[in-house]
Formats: sequence, structure tokens, C-alpha cells
Amino acid sequence: MQRRGRGLGIGALGLMVLLAACGRFGGGERPDGLQIRFEDRAEPEAFTREGTAVRDTPDGAPGLWVAVRDLPRPERAEVVNLRNRRKTEVALFAARGSDPEIRLSNEVADLLVVTDAPARVRITALRREPQIDTTGGRF
Repeated sequence: MQRRGRGLGIGALGLMVLLAACGRFGGGERPDGLQIRFEDRAEPEAFTREGTAVRDTPDGAPGLWVAVRDLPRPERAEVVNLRNRRKTEVALFAARGSDPEIRLSNEVADLLVVTDAPARVRITALRREPQIDTTGGRF
């Protein structure tokens, strides 16, 4: 059942890209008011984890990333510090077996105000969802 929904989403995305390309490269004018934008939405069914996170070592890799044990595949995700409710979007990767359950890059730790003490966080996968707005034109 989930595969069918995913296939429909991919098909809709393909159609939107085709419509956008026709207006841009086909010599025709794009209809007035047609807007395609993408919005992120939380997808807890794909992946969610709540636990204690630690900051990476001082000489750790740069970037906005979080490493999590037992992650089935890399994801885009939102991570929230449950104490202060600060949040940011990150790249989510699988951690090695001996790593802590959740390791934050130093940049993510700074954004979430995580010091040397471990912090409780919630991680939720994100999916980009296309939105078509045709209300302003003759599409």
C-alpha cells in the first residue's frame, strides 16, 4: 500500500516538472499565476527517534549532520532539542556500532545549544512535498 502512494507521489512530481519545463523551455509562456513550491513535512512513519544525544569531538567533521545507530538508510531530518525546543534540519547518517546512540555535529550542537552535557533530542525524517498553486491565473 505504501509503495502505491510513493509511486503516485513520484508520478505527480514528474508531471509538475514536465509542466514547469514546458513553460520555461518550450517557447510557450507559462500560465499566469502557476506556482510550484516544495514544502517539507515530517514523516515519522519513515523514521523517528527520541534519545540522548552527545556532541561530536572538537576535531569532528563539519556540517549539519547527525549520526544515529540502527538507521536503515540516510535521511533528511529535523532534530529538536527537547529542553529548549530549538530545532534544525540535518543530514541523518548511520553511526558505527561503538558510537553513542545519537551523535550531533558541532554545528548542530551549537544551533541546538547542546554543550558538553548530553541532551534529549527528537529526530524525525522529512519529506519534500510539491505544492501547485493555480489560483492566480488561467491554468
